[in-house]
Amino acid sequence: MKVKKWLFLPFLGGGSDRDRGQRRDRSRSRSRRPSRPENGALVKHESADAFANKGEEELVQDYNAPIRWYMLATLFPLIAGTFGPMASMFNICAIAIPWRLIVDPDSPQSQGEHINDPRWLVAVNIVSLVIAILANVALLGQMTNRLRFNVASPVTIVGWYISGFIDIALAAVAPSQVPLPADNALATYSQAYYYCIFSGAIYVLLSIMLSCTAWGVWIGNYSSEFKLSLAQRSLMLQTILFLAYVLAAGGVYARVEGWDFLNSVYYIIVTLFTIGFGDFSPETHTGRSLYFPMSVGGIIFVGLIIANIRSLVLESTSVKVSTRLVERMRYKSIKAGSPEDGIVKVRGVLHRDTNAPTELARREKEFEVMREIQAAAAHNNRMIALSMATMAFMILWFIGSVCFWQAEKAVGGNNWSYFEALYFTYTAQLTIGYGDFGPQTNSAKPTFVFWSLIALPTLTVLIGAVGDAVTDFVNWYTLWLGKHAPNVFKILTGMKKRSSVDDTFQEAIEKVGAEIEGSNTNGSGFHNIADIETGRVVPAEITDTAFGHVRLGTVEEAYKPFLMLQAARKAIEHLDEESPRKYTFQEWSWILKLLGEDEATEENHRRVGQPVPENAEVATPVCLSPHQVWSWMGQESPLMSLEEGSEPKWVLKRLMEVLELELKRRGDLHVAQEADITSKEGDR
Repeated sequence: MKVKKWLFLPFLGGGSDRDRGQRRDRSRSRSRRPSRPENGALVKHESADAFANKGEEELVQDYNAPIRWYMLATLFPLIAGTFGPMASMFNICAIAIPWRLIVDPDSPQSQGEHINDPRWLVAVNIVSLVIAILANVALLGQMTNRLRFNVASPVTIVGWYISGFIDIALAAVAPSQVPLPADNALATYSQAYYYCIFSGAIYVLLSIMLSCTAWGVWIGNYSSEFKLSLAQRSLMLQTILFLAYVLAAGGVYARVEGWDFLNSVYYIIVTLFTIGFGDFSPETHTGRSLYFPMSVGGIIFVGLIIANIRSLVLESTSVKVSTRLVERMRYKSIKAGSPEDGIVKVRGVLHRDTNAPTELARREKEFEVMREIQAAAAHNNRMIALSMATMAFMILWFIGSVCFWQAEKAVGGNNWSYFEALYFTYTAQLTIGYGDFGPQTNSAKPTFVFWSLIALPTLTVLIGAVGDAVTDFVNWYTLWLGKHAPNVFKILTGMKKRSSVDDTFQEAIEKVGAEIEGSNTNGSGFHNIADIETGRVVPAEITDTAFGHVRLGTVEEAYKPFLMLQAARKAIEHLDEESPRKYTFQEWSWILKLLGEDEATEENHRRVGQPVPENAEVATPVCLSPHQVWSWMGQESPLMSLEEGSEPKWVLKRLMEVLELELKRRGDLHVAQEADITSKEGDR
């Protein structure tokens, strides 16, 4: 019997390993496979297989992986895990009260007498909710690695599609099947009707996003496991707990204060987000007593979730964008210049000449160019983050104003002008909430609940982006002022004491230079371990005459493991520093020499922009053979090797690898020598 091909799609649970293997084989033949360096620039497009085998941390810090793959494999599941429970909360709100009511003209909150819904409407709504909850449970099971992708993904996608279309269909047929009384101008649909529209739209949108993720798995762009860290996976559970807290608190206040359940939910949201319009407030002694624990617990909950959204989602996205920007700027810098002549174009009209009379000086120039590229990419990343956050804030402000402007024209509304809607949205978005304007209609309140759940995290992101952009400048200026203000003060005070201004300036400048030089050599780097400036791989306390006529190479070989352990200890200390540690070229040169490479010789080095010899192989340091070459400006550079996330991690990992091999070699040599001695004694 011939089986339909669509039954094997991964989001329906089908597709054998053999089929996926064949698709991966086909993907290898495409143009994604790494190509040979073009003019030495190492043009590399990562294959789908290489991307699929990466973990979450490697994926975020992978400069070759397209951002669209990262969005499909990481952001889409994370968005689904956050908004899926929200849609189910709205689904519960759609069942909580009848869909129709007669507005009381004396009620300032568009409350009134409800008209009971047909039983079939309630039953179908409950079916939609049950299916959606099962889909959420399946997604949570996949997030926590309790369910396999081919089981959880079809349940989640199909379940949300069904629930979404059911809710949208109910809202669409309501005017004809559940009509409002024609003889009463105050008849309108309640908040529950609009919550049904929101839940259906969110379900369908999330299903489309997860279908895109499943499609990427099916064609082999990435693995079936979500590229999420443990903290990111827990965000869905945190969201579920927070929304359950809101519903539970709303139920309690509906009972205590005698409000409609959905008005209570609106009151809880306004309270926990510290907006406080004042249109709803507890009037009973019990309600006011419960306010203390409810508000404190809820506000802490909101703060934790928003902080997690920023740190877990946005920072990882920022790292991904930053690493991609570094690679793009590196590649453009090489292509925009004259790489065959050693000229690169960093940005604008700035050109850098990487030619030098010695190999050590040439390598230092390459290193400094990469530092410039990193700084430019970091600046661009901050500006992109600030622009995106500002754009999101403006969209929520202006589009939200349009929604509230139209919603307040409904029955029971205040018929705002668009400017009044702009004013209300702005004060609410900044969590000020004067109370002179507030949502009154049954369409405006659900809109505000949904809008506020998005607006407050967006405001937090905007504040963080502005802070990141400003903090760097403030930190730089503060450090510069703290470093140079005492020196300026010394110059000014010296001018008062000396008659010769020229002598005063000269003496002060020399003293400042000596202090700066001393701070570089006595800092928290590797300077107190060895003589970094000379590049000698011997302990700092050992003088040239300490061992008489013993060759320097012999001394360096003897103390190599000792220095590796000392350097590793320093690298561990650097991991705990607040700002990421960036080593100088002298420090890098000494570290690489300790690892077995010499920046002063051309061995294992290449020039970016010039063809790589046929018998050579581009590799990351530490090179294991003379045929392996690398450059500071290549993708293989330690400054581009971001899988460890920071320079101290890279150094620490390489030190441990080389130290392990070195100790193994020394152990084998010692055992061989002992065996040789024993053998000679036996022959006697």
